[in-house]
Parts: sequence; C-alpha cells; structure tokens
Amino acid sequence: MKTTRIPVNTERLAAEQPDMLSWVMGGAPHKIEEQEAQGQQSFVKSETLPTNMGRWCDYNTKTILETAGVKFVCEVPDDPMFQIVELPTGWRKIPTDHSMWSKLVDDKSRVRARIFYKAAFYDRSANLSLSCRYQVSFDYGRSEKEGVGVTNITDGGKVIFSTEPIPVNREKSWRTSEQTNKLAVEWLDKNYPDWKNPGAYWD
Repeated sequence: MKTTRIPVNTERLAAEQPDMLSWVMGGAPHKIEEQEAQGQQSFVKSETLPTNMGRWCDYNTKTILETAGVKFVCEVPDDPMFQIVELPTGWRKIPTDHSMWSKLVDDKSRVRARIFYKAAFYDRSANLSLSCRYQVSFDYGRSEKEGVGVTNITDGGKVIFSTEPIPVNREKSWRTSEQTNKLAVEWLDKNYPDWKNPGAYWD
C-alpha cells in the first residue's frame, strides 16, 4: 500500500520532546532555524497543500486549482493544517531561498501559487495564495541608477511591456511609481482585461 508523504508535524514533536521548549528561551536559536529549513523540505517533498488557501478577491482558490487539474483528496489525519492533493503531471512545489516560502509551479515552470509555511513548533502556520499570470512591478534599479521611473509588466519573469521612462521625483519618489504603475495597469486593463483573475490566461 502506497504511503502518502506528509509534512512533519513539529508541534507533535515538541509534545514528545519537551526539551525543544528551551529553544524558544534562547538556548538554541539555530535549532529553530534548522527546524524551519527542514520543515520547508518536508513540505515540498510532501503530497500536500495548506488547508488555509483563503480567497483572492472574488475568486475561489480551490475552484481555480481544481479547474487547473489539482485533485483535493482529504485533510491530513491529525494535522488539519494540510490537505492531501494530487497535482497535475509536471506540477511541483519548489523551495525559495527563504525557509518559510515555497512556490507551486506548473508543467511550464510558471508560478501558480506562493506558499507560506512556518514550521517552528511554537508558531506553526501555513497558507497558500494564488498568483496571477501577469505581474506589475516598478523598476527600482533604473530609478536608483538612471533617475527614471519605469514600471514593467512581466509574464513568468519575462518583461512583456514597460512604461515610458519619466524623471524620478526625488522628494516624493512614491509619486513616480504611482504614476507609472497606473499606466502599466491601464495597459493591462486594455490588453488583458481579466488579468486580476488568478485563473485567467494560463492556457
């Protein structure tokens, strides 16, 4: 019989190993960092997603993932923080450089969701947030190096549109990003009117 891979329940470990409580009192802070890093690996190798998936505006996270082919099986017995799932062929979870964050990517390596999981036993929590295909981001590099404000629209990390550069208002730099971001959003609204829907434009 196939064994389903689930994340290690660090809260249960703490109950079984009371000496772990000393970590929180400053006795071994590196142990907490190690537990979080190990928790990230335990999660990405598991066959689960967080149960707390919240909602994205008016869009239902579970429905969007089911439409994409994710099958929800059941909550993990004795650990309702996670639910057992079957991902579509080619989909996988990958860790980021931060031990509390991972990504759910599809068969084309596009980020479909970002996942937070704090594995530290004293404050364990997890949640999932869907990602839209098109992202809006102000180019702070050009702002600092060239003194111009530009907002990019990216698709899978690749820039597909950039606003025209405008001089940065050094005294009120936030106004520059606000202005170029507005122009970028207007472009998206015109070319991809449903871009705020995390279930749109993937196929």
